[in-house]
Amino acid sequence: MPTLALTKKLLSICQSGEQDFRPSKLLDAFCDDYGVGQRVGSLWRFSQGDKDKVAIYLINVAKVDPNQSLNAWDGESRHGALQKGGDEKFATKRLRGKRVAVKTLPGRPLLLGSTPIHLPTGACLDLDRHFVAESCGHDSVLLVENWESFELTHQTPLLEHLPGNPLVVFRGAPGSYKTDSSKALLAELNLPVIAFTDYDPEGLCIAATLPGFSRYLAPSDEILKKLMGEINTERRYQMQVVGKLAFLDGLTDPDLVRVYEIVRKAGKALPQEKLIGLKLP
Repeated sequence: MPTLALTKKLLSICQSGEQDFRPSKLLDAFCDDYGVGQRVGSLWRFSQGDKDKVAIYLINVAKVDPNQSLNAWDGESRHGALQKGGDEKFATKRLRGKRVAVKTLPGRPLLLGSTPIHLPTGACLDLDRHFVAESCGHDSVLLVENWESFELTHQTPLLEHLPGNPLVVFRGAPGSYKTDSSKALLAELNLPVIAFTDYDPEGLCIAATLPGFSRYLAPSDEILKKLMGEINTERRYQMQVVGKLAFLDGLTDPDLVRVYEIVRKAGKALPQEKLIGLKLP
């Protein structure tokens, strides 16, 4: 099965006025399998006849026009890639690249557009971030770092008494929603942002650098210290704190400073998931 890398290499051979090309594992295998090209020293040499055979391969096997631009698939979606070649996997556009996951706190309506939406418990919507920015009727945002805490906001008592009706936004994670997209949404909304993150060096830095940051959400000192005693995450803390000390020492928000002092003394990284189901006094 032709790959995008091999297809681009073969297109460059067909479209180039040169005869000699550097070898690679993909090109070596192709030349051996299809009997095209001649090895001259460390290079592959393609006569016009060889290039004609490569063009036939592109048309009949890869289903690609030999004159197709090498950049044709840059930023392309799966359905767009199918218009330019025979394989949707040639697409380079990241899935959910400009999309965000949003919801509201339990019992509060989602204000996007003209009609309030009441989502089922635990549900969220996958939406284009530009649509969210243009249609948002909320007066604040709650940014949640981790998916499970985002999914189970209805089981997190810490969130029950937040005032108003913030739009709840998932920050993103590798392989799902892009963190760049949620951050861009916050900048476009230009609303006060409440940060709900892990209680560790990384989480504190995430919160402090959010566009519109206005409040850091954390339980009391007593609860944080108790939860720190229940985990064994010293290694994670040590790995995260490297290179961040100057930034952390320069924090000025009272709650960020308060939590950082507890985190630093404990020398541990407290995941926000510990607050799921935790009843507060």
